[in-house]
Amino acid sequence: MPTHMATANVTKATEAETSAITGKFCVFVSSSDRARDIFEIVFKNAETMWRECDWPRFVGFTSRHPDMYGFTAVAAKQPSNWQGELSDQLDGLPGSIEYVFLTFEDALFVEPVDGAALNEIAELMVRDNLSYVSLTPVARNLPGLIIEYFRRRVAKYPLRPLSFSEPYYSSVFSVIWKRSYLQSLLRRPGVIWDFEHIVTDTRHYATWKTIVFQDQIVSRGKWDRDAARQLAKQGLSLDGSTREVRSLKSYLRDIREKIVFQFIGFLSFRLRRKLKIVSHRLGE
Repeated sequence: MPTHMATANVTKATEAETSAITGKFCVFVSSSDRARDIFEIVFKNAETMWRECDWPRFVGFTSRHPDMYGFTAVAAKQPSNWQGELSDQLDGLPGSIEYVFLTFEDALFVEPVDGAALNEIAELMVRDNLSYVSLTPVARNLPGLIIEYFRRRVAKYPLRPLSFSEPYYSSVFSVIWKRSYLQSLLRRPGVIWDFEHIVTDTRHYATWKTIVFQDQIVSRGKWDRDAARQLAKQGLSLDGSTREVRSLKSYLRDIREKIVFQFIGFLSFRLRRKLKIVSHRLGE
């Protein structure tokens, strides 16, 4: 067989294998009827931001709504808390979907999503049977970032394994989950804040560098103070929104917490965990 024909056949086989793997993945926006107005504003430019990613896209609401912005809408069986509605919505996905890139209605994507990078992670998750990969590096203050730099230099695996003592071991910010694993955790008791502290025997991983670039622009149901400016950069607007904007006091508190984090990192969190003010392993 001529060399160019052999190469073409290998390329087609590789493309077919990649397609078979990525066909197991989807993008899923967790929302509700209460926050549908946020989704309608924040994801208005979704066709632009997701043009390089061919994963099917879904959005979950409390009740049935029309598809929008290239997202197929799915509904919960009945009104419930966040865990209950999300679990119902995941039940509504096609059976072929085994992994979900979970994000939220207030996630403003500030750069087009790199579909090739997502496909590489998808292949790795299927190959190594991974259940959780965060698409952002672990959060660290400046001294911690220096340690992470050298940790990455000597790492032999393309993903960063999380320690079982890692704060927010089950963070829901920009994560690809194995669908069955996520649903098993959603059945546990507690609120979303408890959920992020769940530690299981399953190893979680994070990427060494940021794969998707997004900002959460809503906090406790209110727009962040710079949400209008961030949206304007993407050609979007808050015009017509009746939601409140966070107070200056809360904005200054966020700045204070970021400054404190640079000095002590997660020290206060770890102390509260030891004192069992913050749960470590659910049920302990």
